Amino acid sequence: MTHIFKRELLDQLTSFKFAAGLLLALLLFGVNGAVFSLRYRSEVLGYRRIQQRWEQQLAGRKKLDDLPNQDFSVLKTPLKATFLASGGQDRLPDAYRFAINIWGDMPGAYRASSQNALLESFQALDWSFLVGTAFSLLALVFAYDSVSGEKARGTLKLLQTYNLSRNSILFGKLLANLAMLLVMLVSGMLLSLLLLLLIGQIDLGAAEWARGGLFLVLSAFYLTLFLCLALFLSTITHRPTASMVLSVMAWVISIIVIPGTGTLIIQHVQKLPTQNEVGERAGKVYDLINAEFKDHASDWRGRDAGKADNYSVERMSTVAQNKRKHLQEEIWEDYLRQKFEQARVVRRISSVSPTALFGYGAESLNGTGVLRDEAMVKEAHQYRNTLEEWIRQRDLLDPGSPHLLFQPDYLSLQPLVAASVPRYQFREPTVAEGLRDALWRIVILSAETLTMLFAAVLAFQRYDVR
Repeated sequence: MTHIFKRELLDQLTSFKFAAGLLLALLLFGVNGAVFSLRYRSEVLGYRRIQQRWEQQLAGRKKLDDLPNQDFSVLKTPLKATFLASGGQDRLPDAYRFAINIWGDMPGAYRASSQNALLESFQALDWSFLVGTAFSLLALVFAYDSVSGEKARGTLKLLQTYNLSRNSILFGKLLANLAMLLVMLVSGMLLSLLLLLLIGQIDLGAAEWARGGLFLVLSAFYLTLFLCLALFLSTITHRPTASMVLSVMAWVISIIVIPGTGTLIIQHVQKLPTQNEVGERAGKVYDLINAEFKDHASDWRGRDAGKADNYSVERMSTVAQNKRKHLQEEIWEDYLRQKFEQARVVRRISSVSPTALFGYGAESLNGTGVLRDEAMVKEAHQYRNTLEEWIRQRDLLDPGSPHLLFQPDYLSLQPLVAASVPRYQFREPTVAEGLRDALWRIVILSAETLTMLFAAVLAFQRYDVR
């Protein structure tokens, strides 16, 4: 096997295919490094502007009673490792807004930072996209004629005259092609990282390097699968042209057909209501609350007038409106949960394709995609609970407050120190959390790789070398 490995590796490294493939890899990863460097710098500046604007608004709230008029947002911090697997972070919502005011807008995710239009064309050129598409195609290009090509040239029959087993020939070719692809991949990754350090001045920490290392391991499994597929197709045909046609068909099915089919299926099977339909459903809650409280769900006499009977009317209205808002928020939150679930189902269906498995696995390892979006919503709920409890405790300290949470003009009028208001800092999913989310995809991808390898070995054992 060592002889076959050296021979195959030398042939490939001195071929035009390797030179062209390496040039393509360096070009694509170079574009990746340059574009994501500019994008990260732009996102950092946008994030800081949004934070400064919010701090200025908060500084204008002079008393606790002013806080219900303040909108609060949970912002994702710019992700350093977006270049690895963006997971649509440049297009998906990057903030979650909520209001504690019982008359405030419904909570929801939105896009806070705008994106440079000149960079939109490169939004998909992350490492996972490059490996998932370009390198999978290169794997097929390099290995599609490994067996059928040898037979067409007459060298396969000659190899059988030496003391070489068929397994040693097949594994030697597989390892040589994998080593060559990894050389190109690592070269491209290093160039991308160099540009990210020089242009983007991105300070990569231990977490980013760990994600990069796990990505390389995942890529090796993925490329091995496509090499095994190419070897299998090369052993069930007797002409390189036939192997090439079958390889291209398999690539198109894996890259385009299966992932696209998953989206089409879920759109017809698991339909979501429109935002207008959700809004109409939430609007009907007003009628239910008014009926329950017999049209006394929103009576407000003012702070001074209600003091005589200890705000008995306003307290009933506060209970009614808090219940109304809670029910409406449940409707909108359920809609958001349905969207998350639909996205997860699409991923499960699309994961029949090894390319989708690899792409979603890379997103999980990088902490992007659905994992990061769900983390944002979960942390937003935790922050809101913390903020509301902080306001409740501060309000209780003022005996002159009506304590009607969270109705403006009925909270404490004591001075507010803006710096004392709890702040929020987005917590990125850890490497361990990402690995746990990606584990089942890695297991399935490994099983598919072993299955394809077994199929290639079995087919080559029965292959007619004459």
